[in-house]
Amino acid sequence: MAIPITQMLSNWGNLFPFFNMSTDKFYAKLEEVIKSHQIPDTKIERVNLKEGGFLSASREYLRVKYHNLVFDICAAPFGKDFFVSWWLYETESAMKSLMKLTKATEFLSERAARQTFFEADQESMFRSCVHKCVLEVIDSMLSDTGSRLSEMERQIHVSRA
Repeated sequence: MAIPITQMLSNWGNLFPFFNMSTDKFYAKLEEVIKSHQIPDTKIERVNLKEGGFLSASREYLRVKYHNLVFDICAAPFGKDFFVSWWLYETESAMKSLMKLTKATEFLSERAARQTFFEADQESMFRSCVHKCVLEVIDSMLSDTGSRLSEMERQIHVSRA
């Protein structure tokens, strides 16, 4: 499933040189940490996403969904290294889907596209919480190596304010 870039809200990723671990182990630990935060109305599942086109191979991601906000988290070996990334995007809400069927679509779509302070805060809380969970798992996996992420490596890349 390709996600239109216009729906991307933020992303983060980092390569861990000469470090390797099981993707399954990383996801299991991350699921445990996320669940411990008891984020309301959250669904966690593993999904297989295509690497390219229709006939390409698939890669397993950990998906964390909160209302219409979705995190797809990737953890995978890359040669002798290990890579972790996440992408936060929003799916189309039921209201936006319903508006496509009305004659007042343009008028209503413009108003529905505006985000309230509450919605912006929900997005920010969800992004911050899941990102901190990812960093917690990474910090624990690196603890034995003596390595640590720098402050710059810990930063989120936000696509919209």
